[in-house]
Parts: sequence; structure tokens; C-alpha cells
Amino acid sequence: MANQPPITLTDEQKNPPQRVEIKVPEIYKQVDESVWQELEQFIFTGFLVSPAVVQNQSFVFKTMNPYELRNIQFMRPAGESVPQSQTVFRTAFIAYSIFMVDGNNALYERPRHINRLIRAIAKFPTKIQDEIIENLGALNERAALLLPLVEAYAYENRSRYRWLQVKGHPIHAPIATGIAGTDELGMNTCQQTWTALNHLIDRQEDFDRDWQNAKFIGSCFAGKGIRAIEEKDRGRREKERTDREDLKMRVLYVYLNRKVGKDVEQEEPVPVQLPDGRFAHVVKRFKAETAQELADQLSASLSGEKDYHDLVVEAKLKQIRDNAEHKEALKRTLMAREPMFEPVTGGGVRVLGGKKEADAYVARMKELEREQIEKMARLEARENRQNSDGPGKRG
Repeated sequence: MANQPPITLTDEQKNPPQRVEIKVPEIYKQVDESVWQELEQFIFTGFLVSPAVVQNQSFVFKTMNPYELRNIQFMRPAGESVPQSQTVFRTAFIAYSIFMVDGNNALYERPRHINRLIRAIAKFPTKIQDEIIENLGALNERAALLLPLVEAYAYENRSRYRWLQVKGHPIHAPIATGIAGTDELGMNTCQQTWTALNHLIDRQEDFDRDWQNAKFIGSCFAGKGIRAIEEKDRGRREKERTDREDLKMRVLYVYLNRKVGKDVEQEEPVPVQLPDGRFAHVVKRFKAETAQELADQLSASLSGEKDYHDLVVEAKLKQIRDNAEHKEALKRTLMAREPMFEPVTGGGVRVLGGKKEADAYVARMKELEREQIEKMARLEARENRQNSDGPGKRG
């Protein structure tokens, strides 16, 4: 075989460029769609269910909605003692929580046979009734965890598709749920919230569509001005989308942890970017929750009383003043010089000491200048470190 010429590698082949890795932020990662299944059952069926076998009979129990609880309150007879009233409430609560008995729908025409069903439940032993109430309490607690998810779910594509399917009928009607008798239950809280949110989203979409048409017409006459408005609208839409993603991550985190029994009541510090680019952790937020709290805060402000935020600002201003005074004192010490000359009678000056004293004085001044410069450098470094850490708490 003839000798082949050596292969010459290019600079790019010798040093291949490093691959750029783009990491997707957490808020943009895909969420497991199974987290919405229980919420969808609660919204589009009207209740959660739990099967059980009681007294050799097959039961399917369901969650209660506020209207059913209100009806049970009306059923309490007046003038009875507390134990008797509690017994009536317990049996009525169990009866209203029954969805099926031995495969028969107990919701269809329930007002006609609810009293007979309550009398049948009253014949159960007290121990069995207590066990049923305990299981129903756990089932209704599961339903209570779903309400914070509704706002995040309402903006999902699968939610909007379902809304297009059912918006022409009441969501709790049998034509929507496929179960006879659900129209007599009334809507639960999640159904009411989901319906209201979808109506609001529809109105917002109609407004945005009209606004886009208006901007299109305006661009024919003032294109540069419309472009500025379009940039603002684009930034607003991006912020709204990011806020919705943040909300979804927060509510899902709380829901999934509470579902497995983990306590997440303690709010974790949230990193916040300050206007100067530094980051601070919000340990606790202070805000007025009611009109009375807002009035109290306004009264304290007009009275000159200092709240937590005022104390933090005052402490920071005092720290800045102290640092400025200390630096000014160092500068004055650095610039101070002991006199090397003294005036003599008749004009002129006289050197204090000889050459040896003058050299010693110069060396001493240089050493003093070096020490003062180091002190100022340490002071500025400490001040920069404190500023970079940010305040421990922000209101």
C-alpha cells in the first residue's frame, strides 16, 4: 500500500466547541396530568365516592355540598336536647351522603324517600354509625383540599375543552354528569368557582380579541405608537403567564404534600430580587387582611408610630451614618500631619530636628498611611458584604 499523506486536523477539530446546555426552569416543566383527575371527578360528577359494605349491604357514599348541609340544619327539630339533636344530625348526614344502595341510585327523587332512608340509618348500631361518620369525614377532607387547585386548573387546556363541552348546560345537570338526581343536589364549591372563573376567562378573551382588532386598525394610522403599546401588552401577558405558572406550582406543592399527610403550613423563604440586582429572602409577609387591620395600620402611621418596616429602615440608615462617620474620622486621621517646621522671627521657617528625625518622620507617616488605607479597605469590604446579604426580613 502506498504511503498516504498524514491527516491534518483543523483548529476546530482539535478543540471542538463545548455544547451549550439549556436548562428548562421548573415552572415550565410538564406537570403530571394525573393530579387533575380527582379534581375533575369532583367538578364534573359533583362529588367524590367511597364504597363500603354495611350490614351485609353494599353502599357507595359521597361527599356533601353546602346546600345539603344547609338542608340538614333545617331538619333539626326545635326544643330537643343536645344529644337527641346530635343523633338526628348524624343519621341525616349519613343518609344525605349515600349515593347508591345495592346498586340502586339513591339520588333520583331523593326528597320522596329521604325520611325513610333516615329511619333505616337510625336502626344501625351506634358503633357502626360512628365508623361511617369517621370515614365520611376523611372523604370530605379530601374534597376540601381540591378547592385551591381550581384557579390553576381553570387555565389548563383540558379544562377549557371541557368548558366548551358543558357551558351550554348547568354543570350539575344530569345531561352533564350522566347521573340522575344530581340536579337536585346543587353545585359544590369547586363547581361554582370553576364556572365563575371560566365565565371571567371568556370575557377576558373577548376583550383581548376586540383590543387586538382596535390595535390593528390603529396601526394603519400610527404604527410606531401601536408598536410601543404591543410591547407593553406582550410584557403584561408574559407576566400573567408566569404568575399563573408560579401559582400552579405552589398549589400543587401544597396539595400533594397535604394529601400524603405532610404539614406545609410554614411558609418557606421566597427569594426576591431587589431593584439594585441583589436578592433577599422574604421570611414573613405583613399585610392587612381586613378593613379593621387596614384602619389600624393607617391610624398608627398617622400617629407617627413605627412598625416593623420603619424599624428596619431606621436601623439601616443608622448603620449607613455610622459607617460614613467612621470613614470620615479615618480620613481626618490620615490627613493629619505633625508639624515638621516652625516659623521664626523675621520670616522664614526652621526645621525641627535633623535629617535623621526627618527620615524617621517620613517613614512613620508612610506606615500610618498604609495602616489607615487597610482599615478603610476592610471597612468598605464589610459594608459591601452586608449590602450583598440584604436585610434579614422584608415587609
